Amino acid sequence: MPASDPRTYDYSSPAHRCDMVMKGGITSGVVYPLAACEIARAHRFKSIGGTSAGAIAATAAAAAEHGRSSTTGGFRRLAELPDWLGAGTNLLDLFQPQRRTRRLYRVLTASLGKRGRFRRIAAAVLRSFPLWVLGGMAPGVVLLVLAARGADGWLLGWSLFSGVVLLVAGGALGTALPIYLHLVRRVPANRFGLCSGGGPTPRGGVPPLTTWLADEIDVLAGRPGGDPLTFGDLWRGPGGTGTPEDRELDLEMMTTSLTHGRPYRVPLSTQAWFFDPAAFRELFPDRVVGWMERHPPAPPREPMARRWWEVQCKVLAPLRPLPEAADLPVVVGARMSLSFPLLISAVPLHAVDWTRTANQAARTAWQRWLPDHVDDWDRIRDDPGWGGLVPPTDGPTAEVCWFSDGGITSNFPVHFFDAPIPRWPTFAINLGPYHPDFPPDPTDECRNVWLPEGNAGGIAETWTRIEERPGLRALAGFVHTIADTMQNWMDNTQIRVPGYRDRVAHIRHTEEEGGMNLDMPPERIAALGERGRCAGEKLVERFTGPARGSEVSWDNHRWVRYRSATALLEDMLVRFRRAYTHPPAPGTRTYEQLIRRGAGEPPTSYEWERAAQRGFASAATDEVVGMIERWAATGQSFQEGAPRPRPELRIRPRA
Repeated sequence: MPASDPRTYDYSSPAHRCDMVMKGGITSGVVYPLAACEIARAHRFKSIGGTSAGAIAATAAAAAEHGRSSTTGGFRRLAELPDWLGAGTNLLDLFQPQRRTRRLYRVLTASLGKRGRFRRIAAAVLRSFPLWVLGGMAPGVVLLVLAARGADGWLLGWSLFSGVVLLVAGGALGTALPIYLHLVRRVPANRFGLCSGGGPTPRGGVPPLTTWLADEIDVLAGRPGGDPLTFGDLWRGPGGTGTPEDRELDLEMMTTSLTHGRPYRVPLSTQAWFFDPAAFRELFPDRVVGWMERHPPAPPREPMARRWWEVQCKVLAPLRPLPEAADLPVVVGARMSLSFPLLISAVPLHAVDWTRTANQAARTAWQRWLPDHVDDWDRIRDDPGWGGLVPPTDGPTAEVCWFSDGGITSNFPVHFFDAPIPRWPTFAINLGPYHPDFPPDPTDECRNVWLPEGNAGGIAETWTRIEERPGLRALAGFVHTIADTMQNWMDNTQIRVPGYRDRVAHIRHTEEEGGMNLDMPPERIAALGERGRCAGEKLVERFTGPARGSEVSWDNHRWVRYRSATALLEDMLVRFRRAYTHPPAPGTRTYEQLIRRGAGEPPTSYEWERAAQRGFASAATDEVVGMIERWAATGQSFQEGAPRPRPELRIRPRA
């Protein structure tokens, strides 16, 4: 074993706490395990977040933290993961297509890597669609044979040329047409992915991705063979209550609702979601789906709200309500975040669109019908025939909502878990290509990891260069850069903010190590794992104890965050005071008059619950405005010398 081997570490007595956020990308599943182990040696994880493949690593690290003291799991088990992924073709074998998408998947995997790519793709196409390819080439072959047997002179030359053109065009058509038909028919039928992640395990082989992950999570958590690990298990831990104020461990991931066109944090926080057990059994192990069926959310306490909820559950059957966040298996959250578009199937949840007229009418009809059947509701509720009564309507109707990869909307959610000023550090590890002036160092993987050395480190923009010479490579690079910018602009902006950039370790990788490289050789996987370990080691060294030859340290980080937060707070309060004291437009009231208006006086929305609340709001607002005025009178400001680039404090919805 190497001198620094996380499989031999003592994880029993971490002296510090930390949070960690993990970026998406296939490479992250190889990089993060040893990074998490290195950090766990000195820190106990309080919160862990991730996106896409980073969600796998985040879930595994959270499970290892939960099983830190177990004899079967914990971080020693996590430290073995890169070796297993690098053994044989285990990493590639986790991605198992369904029968109807197998041929298209074969063509996709043939395109991985650079050496001999064209030859591999051609062989895969011919193997997958032989009749299509040969049928497309047949007219050209026939023409060439006829020309060789009966033509001469200029006719021979023209026939040979035409035959070659027809041969190439027919072969191209015979290749493109079946691929197109498979894409538009079989991929959507497989929930818009080549691999569902579920299904049976091949005899003597590697289980499919989700099945493997579900089992591995439970082993890491020190509870193999039992009930699936849930978010509530992490919250409660060995001694926590599970309340938001006293959670032992928080795990959050990002997913993307393509139906709603926005990101969501997992676990989802509302009762509005339903799932189809039959569909979920194609995506998840039966034991996971069975748990979800046995743990529906608690109905509302108010009687009429409870009856209306029970109506929805009855009408929408066989759909089942998604468990509450505490009862949701963490593997479901990870799988919702890890749905790499077209490679891995999207996850279907169901919900009612209450903007539809038919659903609104159904709700009104039920709410009029229910009060007349209060006394016999318990009998009606459990009777498939509604107790011999005629229900008012068959609705409402739920529609599918497609959840895909979290990296579509936020591939590096470094903002997870942050407070204005931190109590403990939130570490983050970024993955990206090498800088053109700093090529790979094969002799020392730690030199392929970069961490800012000063307050100005990491402030420079990251460049993505496009091929200068016109051609297909330039066009493809331009289109790829557009997509990359749409996906990552917010994350790229966030990691340049003061108090963020100094805690991000940057791991570099080549084109053969990042992206869709599922068939990396063992030595490459080992090198990536070592880079992850180095990143964890550097972060621990930087943020544990006094500064060691660097301007950046934990105390410096806290100071930067304080300076940045107070400047932001001052800016927000100054703008608040400016608007609060600004004379209103003619015919409208001041903010002070709105605060002090009596009960029932318009506007009547969001009224004060009590008269004491009105008095408190008026006095507290006066104190805030007065404080800003006193600050201004001193001539001093938090803004002078505050860290740059200057961030902004804005109100935005929580995903």
